[in-house]
Amino acid sequence: MVQVGIDHSSAPLAAIERLHRSLRAAPPADLRSRCDGAVRLVTCHRLELYVEGVSAPVAGELFSRWLGVSHETAAATAAHVIVRTFEVAGEHLMRVAAGLESAVLGEDQIQGQVRDAYRSACSAREPGPLLHRLFHAAFRAGRRARSETPLKQGGRSLAGSAVALIDRELGDLQGAAVLVLGAGEMARVAAVRLRERGVGRLILANRTWARAQELAAAVGGEALPWAWRERILGEVDGVVCATGAPAAVVTAESLSQARNPCGRKLVVIDLAMPRNVEVPDEVPAGLVIADIESLTRRLDEDAERRRGAIAAAQAIIAEELESWVSWARTREERAGREESTLEGSVAG
Repeated sequence: MVQVGIDHSSAPLAAIERLHRSLRAAPPADLRSRCDGAVRLVTCHRLELYVEGVSAPVAGELFSRWLGVSHETAAATAAHVIVRTFEVAGEHLMRVAAGLESAVLGEDQIQGQVRDAYRSACSAREPGPLLHRLFHAAFRAGRRARSETPLKQGGRSLAGSAVALIDRELGDLQGAAVLVLGAGEMARVAAVRLRERGVGRLILANRTWARAQELAAAVGGEALPWAWRERILGEVDGVVCATGAPAAVVTAESLSQARNPCGRKLVVIDLAMPRNVEVPDEVPAGLVIADIESLTRRLDEDAERRRGAIAAAQAIIAEELESWVSWARTREERAGREESTLEGSVAG
């Protein structure tokens, strides 16, 4: 079993962003015909392929085929791509599911993202027996790491951290107006966190009007037509951009022209990948812009406080990993004995 991937720990945001753009433009890739199983994991911070039944070089070729990268892009990002095999690959997936590899240590969303990746693969009948067993072991490791250690204490999603930053920059969300762009899971989490922190006015905009209305009704906000998203910038104190657009949805010009009537800051957090907010060449006074990269740097201190939980979580991962490795090796040995028996029968 081989894992090939790139993430925030091995590559700069710009490199990950290039691969996200390439993947969006790439035609669907048939990987299963060239391996015994595959699962593709995509998040803002990582692009990973798990395959079984092939060598590491072939896994690398499948990774490039999946992303649809050009030879130039492949060469430019090759130094950032990490290849892991068998036990090391299994441990990595378990650490990912537990939130130990996240930009926000112990983040809540990653376990759901790993589960969604596995479910999508199952719908396409892509995983083989090794991957089926491994992903279920990773789910157990993630659940146990959060329930049996202090890892979850103070843990937040990236969207929750974005809301905390807006709150901190503004000094108070009471009476503040915040615009959330998008209606996916990250946008939903941001909207819920904003409501929990007592935001004065919560505005939701999405390219699909029905989804904006649905999310607004769920969180007690108001839906805004997508075409009006930049017109309202002068009326809000904060913006959380969590869209899935391939290009900018908030322009530098609109941010430069936005004026807050109360003279307060305008705090804009771009959680999209690739980035969906253009940064003005000259940032006006009072405008604060943060993207995933700068946001995670601000969270280092918070993560440091919870690093004591890592050892306990790693012990759980080691236990689940040992169980999976033992099963995989027993399966391999049994297959070898059956093959030898079959060959003996044929010879006789």
